[in-house]
Amino acid sequence: MSSKVESIATPLVRGVLGALSSLGIALAVVVVPALAAQVAGTASSATALDAILISLSVLILGHGGGIVLTTGVVDGAVTLTPFGLLILLMLLSALSMRRVGRALRPVRDDGVLRTGALRDVGSALGMYTLVYAIGLAVLASFGRSTDVSPVVTSAVVSGAMVALVGGLAGLLWSLRREPTQSVPGVRVLELLPAPYGDIARAALTAVIGLLWMGLAAITVMLLLSVPEQASLFDGLAPGIVGGLVLTLVQLALLPLLAVWALTVLLGGTVGVGTSTGISLGGAETGVLPALPILGALPGPGDFPEWTWALMVLPAVPVALGAVRLIRDVAEYERREQIIGWVGYPAAVVIVALLLAGLSTGGIGDGRLVHLGPQMNSLALPLIGVVALTTALVLGVLATPLIPWTRSMVASLRARVEAAERGERSEDAAGQDAPAAEEDGSGTGQDEESDGADGAEEADGAEGADVSDTVDGDDAADAAEQGDEVDGAGETREAPEESPATADSEFRSVLSSALSARTAASAASAQSAASARSAPSAASAPSAQSAPSAQSAPSAPSAQSAPSAPTPSAEADDAEADAWSLDGIDAGDSSQPGSWISRRDR
Repeated sequence: MSSKVESIATPLVRGVLGALSSLGIALAVVVVPALAAQVAGTASSATALDAILISLSVLILGHGGGIVLTTGVVDGAVTLTPFGLLILLMLLSALSMRRVGRALRPVRDDGVLRTGALRDVGSALGMYTLVYAIGLAVLASFGRSTDVSPVVTSAVVSGAMVALVGGLAGLLWSLRREPTQSVPGVRVLELLPAPYGDIARAALTAVIGLLWMGLAAITVMLLLSVPEQASLFDGLAPGIVGGLVLTLVQLALLPLLAVWALTVLLGGTVGVGTSTGISLGGAETGVLPALPILGALPGPGDFPEWTWALMVLPAVPVALGAVRLIRDVAEYERREQIIGWVGYPAAVVIVALLLAGLSTGGIGDGRLVHLGPQMNSLALPLIGVVALTTALVLGVLATPLIPWTRSMVASLRARVEAAERGERSEDAAGQDAPAAEEDGSGTGQDEESDGADGAEEADGAEGADVSDTVDGDDAADAAEQGDEVDGAGETREAPEESPATADSEFRSVLSSALSARTAASAASAQSAASARSAPSAASAPSAQSAPSAQSAPSAPSAQSAPSAPTPSAEADDAEADAWSLDGIDAGDSSQPGSWISRRDR
């Protein structure tokens, strides 16, 4: 029994301790600057107690509660929440419950929730929220004065909301664990069922991007309005400590102005008093509190038409979140994908409207009773930007639009390249046609000159052939006369002989011809003259056209038997060899059958 009581009491006690620690830190955050400003303010008649009471009222406003002023200058309820302080208080709650969650150890080493983990965590969070809300209500009741009266009920509600949201975020943060070799990792959004974890992740990406976009816009406006802010700061003359406190107050209001700037970028209207408004079309402003940071707001007048193009800027983070969602749900079934595609823009719109609603408020009952975004002017443009951007991303990434576009571009490029190649080929053909005609005329002239040159060469060759034929006929006639002297009219048919026998016979014939020419030189000249006039000389074949040894008719010298060897046969053979190398014309040796023709003759 005792173990059960201890298991229940431990989470409750931890929740109570966490709530008290969070309230203590939050109280110090607002009280310390207020006391510092009271001590440094020489011209102020406020006491330290007054500074503490004012700080308690600021703490209620920071949680989203309300206070009532009866100062005579400003009378009525103040409900404008300083977003910077609200974010800080929620962060304190998250850190406190993160420590509680780690102390409770709801997850085992194997990554599974232990038995009773949800009970312990729920009891700790419930006790934390209860104690925090009660403690804030007590502080709100202690903060009453003649000039400022915090609204206790609003303090209880706003305190409970801050404690619940911040504490839940801290508990989820405590579940996160990096993976190791033996223990699996744990991710907070992965604990949600698919595709709701993916929707939350994508919506968180888009909302953070939207807030950064609004912060960037107000930062640019602050940089452009430094002279106006400097003049307002000099008019207040807060001093060193007062200047630090004033700077902290403006930092608390900076996220609020960022949400206002985001509202304008989304196409909505931000009111800065009764019958006033700032939008992309222009600005209508009235009397504002003398805060230097408010000098960044634009003056009255109409804006250029191109300022409406600034609505594209908020579409960028929305598109990034949609791209992440499509990639995360790509492997899911069609039903889960449709849930993600519909749930993502709905979540972004709801969170954006919630932030815009929290940034509204008022100061007193006068002209500043309505401050912040006008919800009726924001809803429609916000839905349009988010829905159209998501639909555009879906049409590009979740449909076959990109592959179809790429194929169409590729086919169009191929057709263009083919047309360009055809034009280049036609241009090249048109440039080559005149050159071809010029080449044809030049070729004809060259051919005519070549034909003339060839005819002259042919005439020269024919003349050379005729002279060679005459020389060959003279040599053949001389050899024939020698053969007639040597043969002495003997005739008989010579059989076919081998090349060796023909060579020996040829040498014998040459030696006989030499001896005959030496013995009767005068007679050979006379016989040569008579041979040119005889019919046998005209019909004798030339050395170039002499028939082969097998088909040509046998000469008289070849028909007669070889003469008997003489004692000087060896000397005659040597002399015949020398004559055959020196005396025979080179033109005869180059012609086929010239040696056989001489032997036959």
